[in-house]
Amino acid sequence: MRRALVTSLALVASAVTGCDRYPEDPIFAYGRALRRDGAPRSGEPLTLERLVDAQEGAFEPFGAVTPEASGDFTLEVLYGDAVVETSNSSNRSRFRLSLPLDADGSGTSLAFSFQDDVELPTLKPWDAHPVVSIGEEGPSVAFPPAPPAPPVPETGDTLELLDGESGQFIPILPTSPEPLLWVTSGDALLWRETGTASPWTPSPYVLEDFASPRVQLRAASVGSWLFSPLGGESGSVEFRQEWRTGAAPLPAGALRPLSRGATCVPSFPDVCPWTDGQLTPVDFFEKETDPRAYSVVITLPQPGVPRRAVVRGLSYLWGTGGRDWLVLEGSADGEQWQALARVSVRDLGPLERDLYVSQLDYYIEPPGGDSPYGDGPLPLGTRAPVFRDVPLSSAGPVRFVRMSVESLTYDGTSPPAEFYSLSELSIFE
Repeated sequence: MRRALVTSLALVASAVTGCDRYPEDPIFAYGRALRRDGAPRSGEPLTLERLVDAQEGAFEPFGAVTPEASGDFTLEVLYGDAVVETSNSSNRSRFRLSLPLDADGSGTSLAFSFQDDVELPTLKPWDAHPVVSIGEEGPSVAFPPAPPAPPVPETGDTLELLDGESGQFIPILPTSPEPLLWVTSGDALLWRETGTASPWTPSPYVLEDFASPRVQLRAASVGSWLFSPLGGESGSVEFRQEWRTGAAPLPAGALRPLSRGATCVPSFPDVCPWTDGQLTPVDFFEKETDPRAYSVVITLPQPGVPRRAVVRGLSYLWGTGGRDWLVLEGSADGEQWQALARVSVRDLGPLERDLYVSQLDYYIEPPGGDSPYGDGPLPLGTRAPVFRDVPLSSAGPVRFVRMSVESLTYDGTSPPAEFYSLSELSIFE
């Protein structure tokens, strides 16, 4: 089967041509619902929802489907409800299917848009839960591997990416899920960490002095499949499947940072929102005409010798070179700066970078997220915020701490990256 070739992100959505459908024509999506042990989940209706407000990110019930004894189900949707066409554009509606949560809080959901007849990834919970134990070094969290990526159906195909160096065509498969440790305090995101082995031991700096932290596991896969049935119209489905577990309590933190309540630049009329301990993401600009920020400078309440920095929820403009470094500096007078740390936050080769963007960045999550379970957004790819616990080296007391990101460009330079949003920057002695 011939695959569509894509060489850039912008071509993903247009690689499959539109079909000659009328708004009243029915189209079908075929799926399967299973329990965590692989047994069919049958006889229980599943609610189909549709995103009705992309700005607010609200899903509303659109219909229902009841899996058969085998767990298989068929969604029937009118083409005009799945694809909204105007005189000069065509937009796909986003739908959502989810399984009811199991008794331990495990569940899976699927957000997708489609054109013509397609197959959907199987809805099956992740048989996992975080196991918290307390040892001499504090708490640790054990967890199992993530679920596998949805396999391409026998009737399906994928887009391909041209590797400019080797000349080979690389299939753009659904992304491989990774266990993501998701730590909250109240309704706020305290920490997220992926790419770590089990068990995970959160440092006391990560827990800071936040009350009632809880940890759960999340995972996600993003993908796109093509379908070209004999005698039928070509179709495609773009999807994002999420898995989640219930949450387990962690002991409260007991470290108050030296920077709590410190002033900052960019400045605010009241308390600096990045040192207030509230964990609320705050944007660096609201309007396109607002000044841009390329660093944050914290003025400590009194001079100190910083030994640790914890960065939470930093979003910035990725450079084109695939490599970025988080840079922290200290100063006694705000004029002369000394290096405290320079750590890598991204290191992707050319092909890895192009696949990363092609797999993840074309799918834009709504503001409230795709999860129907109240877990909040799970940004991926270039939208994934930075959470880092950074040891610092210091030659002496400082009053000012500056944070920036150096981002590699195609010409080999690493200028400061533009900042978008930040939740918290904590400095510890």
